[in-house]
Amino acid sequence: MTAEGMRLDLSQPDGLDRLVDALAGPGWVVTEGLLPPATVQQLRSSCLQAHAAGGFHLAGTGRASQFAVREGIRSDEVMWLDPATADAAQQAYLQRLESVRQAVNRALFMGLAEYECHFARYAAGAFYGRHLDAFQGQRSRVLSCVYYLNPDWQMDDGGALRLWLDSDEAGPYHDILPQAGTAVFFLAERFWHAVQPAQRERVSLTGWFRLRG
Repeated sequence: MTAEGMRLDLSQPDGLDRLVDALAGPGWVVTEGLLPPATVQQLRSSCLQAHAAGGFHLAGTGRASQFAVREGIRSDEVMWLDPATADAAQQAYLQRLESVRQAVNRALFMGLAEYECHFARYAAGAFYGRHLDAFQGQRSRVLSCVYYLNPDWQMDDGGALRLWLDSDEAGPYHDILPQAGTAVFFLAERFWHAVQPAQRERVSLTGWFRLRG
């Protein structure tokens, strides 16, 4: 199953209102139009340049003392964004996500206090197994956002985000291709998901709206 025909356009005047409606209803949504295409390309270039300069490290699972690199679960590399040193394209992205945070809080009273994110790079064949974004025993991560930076992505390239619509691994799911300009929002505690192996390099910005503390 794919979600290619289910996206809304955030560049439209009612885009954020429709995003809020989707989160209040099914709890997930696929969007386009978050940023202009030129900014998407600048973000991609920024990501690849940082990787070439050695700015990435192998991703792990867990937080603080529970953090560990587990190659059987995920094999991507990440670099966290620091708002204090963000370039113009990164600042534009963070500002746009701030408008999302304000709209969601205003309409749904979620109490989202901040947004954290990192660049993620998957080499050909890399993957991330089925998981929840919320840490066990914590409620800090409430809303996830994955923003893709891969131009001309085709179905045969693989690398889809698989989003299960209930907790059952055998239950219904949607596959979302990581096409440049696509942003996926979903409730972090509710939706299990996985990154399928791709045939070529796959990059994104992955982040979470968090509660305070």
